[in-house]
Amino acid sequence: MTRAHKAHRLWGAAVLSLALSGCASRILKLENQLLSQQNVELSQQLMVCQETTGPADYVQSVDLETIQLFLARAGFPEPVPGPGGNLRVPVKGEHTSFELNIQLFEREKVLFMATSNYLQLEAAQSSPAMVMLLSQIAAINYELLLGKLQLNTSTGDIALSMELNVDDGLGYRTFHNVAHHLVQVADDRYEELLRAAQGTGLQ
Repeated sequence: MTRAHKAHRLWGAAVLSLALSGCASRILKLENQLLSQQNVELSQQLMVCQETTGPADYVQSVDLETIQLFLARAGFPEPVPGPGGNLRVPVKGEHTSFELNIQLFEREKVLFMATSNYLQLEAAQSSPAMVMLLSQIAAINYELLLGKLQLNTSTGDIALSMELNVDDGLGYRTFHNVAHHLVQVADDRYEELLRAAQGTGLQ
């Protein structure tokens, strides 16, 4: 092979190498442009999701500030701080008015919810009426799947209460459903409890 042929082959190889290098560079540039475009689209989608998503639906660490946010989101009136760090929420139902008392036991990891200023044992107008009232409380407790009516023997207060274990956190939907269920059941059952306390029985 002559020196001219060698030079021609080397020149051809150099041209081919430059051409391949140019193609590779162009391919890399196109790939970068495509990735950049995809990143922009994903960022825009993320922004839309963040704008349309409400407050966190689930919290792993429950505190009273979170409960206040859940209460406001669930449509309850602004709570009033009570003794012992509890929250008292005024409730006006169709049949009666009372308070929803919420207390967080941090050491036990329990969220306790109960009615207060709801009904008292002294509403019973006679001993037979008291028996009828206590019997009606037992009958309602037997029917209820969630919550229970309880009697504070030292004060005579009758309350409907529920407990939520929050050792692994709390979801908004769970809180919303339990709180509204407690309020609704307390309001719906008030008249039959009152009739029992008045000794008129159930109608």
